[in-house]
Amino acid sequence: MLLLIVLLPYALAVWQWQRGQDKEALLRSLTNAMSTAPVALVYRDAEPPPEFTRVRLIQAEPAGPVIELRNSYLAGQSGRRILQPWRQGPDRSLVLLDLGWLVDGVNLPTFSPQQIQPQGYRMPTPHHFVLSGAVKGFAGPVDQVDEAALRSHYPGHWFQGVVVLETSPDPLLHWPVVPEFLPDKHYAYAVQWLLLGVCLSGLWWLLWRRRHEIH
Repeated sequence: MLLLIVLLPYALAVWQWQRGQDKEALLRSLTNAMSTAPVALVYRDAEPPPEFTRVRLIQAEPAGPVIELRNSYLAGQSGRRILQPWRQGPDRSLVLLDLGWLVDGVNLPTFSPQQIQPQGYRMPTPHHFVLSGAVKGFAGPVDQVDEAALRSHYPGHWFQGVVVLETSPDPLLHWPVVPEFLPDKHYAYAVQWLLLGVCLSGLWWLLWRRRHEIH
């Protein structure tokens, strides 16, 4: 049991270091995407996961009402991420647009398609940790997006993930694509866990030595 306690900080250090490397790779992808011109969103039969590319929709129009994803926190405030299915391109393929974030207590206005600049970054679909009784759906206020029901209700070729708009219409705020928890923090936690592991290893060695000296 004592050995497991000693080894646990090393395992956590490796985990935090790996998370730091993952965030570093994400930041590199986002930095590269931000420095390149947006590319047209074109559906492929073997649709890959979102790769954080900068894209623009062509011949785009809303396919249905918005989804208000509740319990979305920005700068410590509770609000909703406003998502909406859109059709685009000659094949009328579908993608979920992240229009932006709206603080709780503020009514959501109705946006015309002309107010939306359909250009942004491909990101994974937002997921929350939800408890039993949470509302899952594909329209209106929800706690979790029901992706299966969404795709069933709007048949067609669907892109994975969402496109987070570069510019959100007022009064929405742009949802940040750069993670708040940067790689340096993960690396710092990894070093802290490593130091704790070294301290526990030293303590374990002293206890082991004292026990053998007594015997």
